Amino acid sequence: MTQLEFVSTLKKLEDGMFRLAKSILISSDEAADAVQEVAAKLWVKKEKLDMISNKNAYFMRAVRNYCLDRLKSKQAKEGRFDDVSFKTQSFSSEKNYDKKEAYYLIMGLMKQLPETQRTIVQLRDIEGYDYKEIAQILQMNENAIRTALSRARKTLKTALLKTYEYGLH
Repeated sequence: MTQLEFVSTLKKLEDGMFRLAKSILISSDEAADAVQEVAAKLWVKKEKLDMISNKNAYFMRAVRNYCLDRLKSKQAKEGRFDDVSFKTQSFSSEKNYDKKEAYYLIMGLMKQLPETQRTIVQLRDIEGYDYKEIAQILQMNENAIRTALSRARKTLKTALLKTYEYGLH
């Protein structure tokens, strides 16, 4: 893979890589660092990347694996994983306040999902990957992806309904 091809592929996937890393690590700073680390590791292997048929899935899997390793490391356990970028935005209108409230509610519910389900929801519903690509990224079969996504969505729906119906009856 040439330098130009590598940079082109990375630029195309960079935002998605960041969002995936952030969904796992929570912190924007940690996610940005993860994307940089993975990009550096992939750059070292750039000649071998020509043999990879689905570079998108390979790059996303590399980010996922790096983030999971990061979470397991001692440094991550001692680190601080909170997102300050969203907290610093201005929410002056009632509409923006509702968006902020919904954002925190959904992020809180997503954090309660098992890691695999959370990643599948992120890749499918936020990043827009199809089932085949997700299966390649997570190294799972497509039926398992569909089942996990269905369970995650059902869990989120139940929790949202429970939250919004609380006190209405």
